[in-house]
Amino acid sequence: MSKQMKTYLLIFILLASVSLVIIFDRPLYQGIALTCFLGFFLVSDKVRLPKLIAANTKSVYKTMLLMFLISITLPVLMAAGVLPTLIYHVSQMMLGGNLLLAAFLISTFLSMILGSAIGTLTILLPLFSSIAIQSGIFYPWVIGALISGVYIGDRCSPLSSGLHLLSTVTETNYLKNIRYLLASAIIPFIVTLLILWNLGGASLITQDMIQSNDLLIVQFDITFWRLLPLFLMIVLLLLKQPITRVLLIVFVTCSVMAIPSFENIPDFLSLLYSGYHIPDHALSDFIKTSGFKQMINVIFVIFFSGILNSLLEADHLIGYIIKPFIKNASSPRKLLANTALLSIVLSMVTCSQAMTAMINGKYLSQYYDEKLIKREFLVLMTANAGLNVVALIPWNVNGIMLKQLTGVAPLEYLPFSFFVLLLTFLSISIYPMVIQKFYSSSN
Repeated sequence: MSKQMKTYLLIFILLASVSLVIIFDRPLYQGIALTCFLGFFLVSDKVRLPKLIAANTKSVYKTMLLMFLISITLPVLMAAGVLPTLIYHVSQMMLGGNLLLAAFLISTFLSMILGSAIGTLTILLPLFSSIAIQSGIFYPWVIGALISGVYIGDRCSPLSSGLHLLSTVTETNYLKNIRYLLASAIIPFIVTLLILWNLGGASLITQDMIQSNDLLIVQFDITFWRLLPLFLMIVLLLLKQPITRVLLIVFVTCSVMAIPSFENIPDFLSLLYSGYHIPDHALSDFIKTSGFKQMINVIFVIFFSGILNSLLEADHLIGYIIKPFIKNASSPRKLLANTALLSIVLSMVTCSQAMTAMINGKYLSQYYDEKLIKREFLVLMTANAGLNVVALIPWNVNGIMLKQLTGVAPLEYLPFSFFVLLLTFLSISIYPMVIQKFYSSSN
């Protein structure tokens, strides 16, 4: 069998495996693991596999460690009263404000803290769904505003898994990448603000719409000092401390703050594993977080994506995937634009942000080096396009999860996900020309 046929067969197996796990509601990593198992029998050069697998695992182990730390930090942030305090004071500030603008700005702010689109939506959806129903505003508008906000933090938060994986694979500094990503978000952010200000002008938030705040005061100690761990995290990040160290310090701080609410160690360990929940309580719909149990899927997706990359490397098959996007990339502009297009295709085919990040980051780096383009721009194009649009793809795991969370299909909220659409468009069409002009003038 030719290498080209092997590549196409492996892609077919991946698509079929991912489709099966989606249909039967199984974790995504199981589909990628099945692809790895079947792909093993297609690979001719099995001698190289152990070294390749070891090398790829080593390249992503820090990202997997980061995911573990995030998974155990989120529950203690809630148990310590940090997130409830944040939700209370921010929602109070929303009174009399534009609902769509509030949804966009608050989801942006919280996603930058949590680094997770799904995690942020899990917290904010019940609150904004209730407000949207009471206000009578068109529901997909609210979902589009929330998605526009959460995918800002999902791609450029200091806690973003996609950002850290891309930074690791491309051997770039994540803080420098954040600066580029934030700069590229300015124009679509402002345009989205203007659109939502116009759309939501008649939907003002009243006290009756945030009655849950009265329950927060009863359940938690809503005082400003509870926000200390968040300020500590921001200060440490500004001081350029390693993100793993920052998370560990925040975890310990919140754990000490949360000690009075736990009777024994098993309860605390249960919190870390299963996440924070308030059983049989009016707040249980939105005062909750995931734990390590829910992060297992993400960690294994990253791990098995590394193994799948090893299979592609062993027989030099990856070239057949990226060649159509590279062969005509004669200029920096074309290379940048094609990088964005390839990342979208990979997100559509693999249904995995991790696979998109690893393939683009690892195999396009050499082409950027050859054209003397900073690898930070490779991270920029991949994050702005491939990692940015996952919620808009109906069969992508993110799109499916959002459909389950919101009850609104991706094609319904897609036209109103203004930030995501604008950033993707700019990354394919305008930003490549701007970056090429910058390189031409500097040379």
